[in-house]
Amino acid sequence: MRRKDLKFIVCIAFIICLSGCATVPRATEVFPYKTITMHNQPYFALLPMCESEGVKWDYDPLSKVILLKKDKADVRLLIGSSSIVSVGGLKKLSGPVDIKNSVIYAPVELMGYIVPPVCKFPEKKTAGSLYLRAIDSVILDAGHGGKDPGAIGRGGVRGKDVVLDMTQRVRNELSRCGLEADVTRSADVFIPLASRPKAANDKKADLFISIHANANRSRWIEGFEVYYLTESVDDDARALAAAENAPLDIEDHDLRGQFLSLKAMLWDLIYTENRKESIELAHFIGRAVSKKMNIKLLGVKGAPFAVLKGARMPAVLVEIGYISNRDGERKLRDPQYRQAMAEAIAGGVMDFKNYCEGASRTNKSD
Repeated sequence: MRRKDLKFIVCIAFIICLSGCATVPRATEVFPYKTITMHNQPYFALLPMCESEGVKWDYDPLSKVILLKKDKADVRLLIGSSSIVSVGGLKKLSGPVDIKNSVIYAPVELMGYIVPPVCKFPEKKTAGSLYLRAIDSVILDAGHGGKDPGAIGRGGVRGKDVVLDMTQRVRNELSRCGLEADVTRSADVFIPLASRPKAANDKKADLFISIHANANRSRWIEGFEVYYLTESVDDDARALAAAENAPLDIEDHDLRGQFLSLKAMLWDLIYTENRKESIELAHFIGRAVSKKMNIKLLGVKGAPFAVLKGARMPAVLVEIGYISNRDGERKLRDPQYRQAMAEAIAGGVMDFKNYCEGASRTNKSD
């Protein structure tokens, strides 16, 4: 046995005698992995979570010591003990790490020490008075679906599949932060464009975010973009909007007629009311993704996307990458890359929420 492992076990034996304060998830958080009941509380399988989240791990069956590392997180556990050693010092879980049927299980709050929820990103609060809005619910829209595959990469990756997975991951991250997050589709089904913002309107959501994978004839183009709705665009934005609006041609003509009549009636009022907030939301998401993913932000832009028209709340369309680019397709195929991207998008949403509600609190105290 290595000396450092022996020292660690002695340390664990000592701190088991100390009282600790367990970090318990808020009731509003949704745990993203399957749980079982052990020691009268929910536990999850540790190693599958590590594989999914990109956590490096090592387990010594002789000393029964488990080492977990991700980014700045460095956690050490001991089978049979509820105490852990992390960068933040000594901690105590609500129950011991245990083994059942050769699978290592841990209490659900352990994940918070290894993969903190995005709501713990630094808050951005300003003294401005642009926003007086609470952000409590979000509708996430996975683009395309069913008979509309979206963009398809050379390697066969379909846009509709990638964005469905991405949307579920963003939903999980926002739910962990206490936001009410829902989706327009949770399976490979076709939904008319006009029905997507209508779902957000019907649920009175505070934000609407549509997620897509981009494509371009120039296969060298790669990067991340966020769009808000506008009618005044350049040629590139107009071409992209035409591609994303293509499902209008395969929708029911009656639904399309209802959609166009909506624009003729009240759209100008709704569009003007939410435009500034939509632009701000787009910038917050763009900055968060660019910073966390070290990916080129191709811009925050306006385009006449049909899927955003009719939304009665701030609404943006996120292009998570170019599936037509070989490297972009490879990244989007990787579950760990998609998870990191989902965390970044959710982080941008939480930054926007903190900004809005920080401004609101400031104004109330004036």
